[in-house]
Amino acid sequence: MVLLLTLTAYLLGNFLPALFIGKRSGKTILSEGSGNPGARNAGRVYGKKAFLLVFLLDAGKGALAVYMTFSLDGRPVVGLLALAAVMLGHCYPIIHRFKGGKGAAAFIGGLLVFNPMGVFPILLGFPLLYPAVRNFTAASVLGTIAIVPWSMWLYDGKTTLIAIFIVGLLLWTHRAALHISIGRKQTR
Repeated sequence: MVLLLTLTAYLLGNFLPALFIGKRSGKTILSEGSGNPGARNAGRVYGKKAFLLVFLLDAGKGALAVYMTFSLDGRPVVGLLALAAVMLGHCYPIIHRFKGGKGAAAFIGGLLVFNPMGVFPILLGFPLLYPAVRNFTAASVLGTIAIVPWSMWLYDGKTTLIAIFIVGLLLWTHRAALHISIGRKQTR
């Protein structure tokens, strides 16, 4: 059952709404802006409404994966595993040759269903990190590290390992923003 839920969450992650939104305009998100099929690039290429729509749909698939899993298997470890799987599906979708988004919106949606209180450690970390890195994306992604001690406090070791994997995935997919931000800080 766990394998089926995880595979379903991964396949759900393969749905990239930014690819469909741009078809009407004749532009392809993969060759415009940063080339990333996520909400931020959709906003850059197609405008604010597209950003909001893609963000909500991407967050919705993260939320749906976790909700579906909790409905069938209420264990936290399986819920977080579904979140990791939907994020992997979004970042590395098999049906799009493993070229996907960065997973932040799916993470937010899934985390809000998994445990809404999980956003508070991230929100508390952001104001501490932003003055140091002066980059919204970098501060937000680095702030997700706070879910690891939070997970250690509330959950078992297996759940914490999955939390570490999720944070690592976000850091990996946002490595360019982190590199630019940290590199800029060091040169001053």
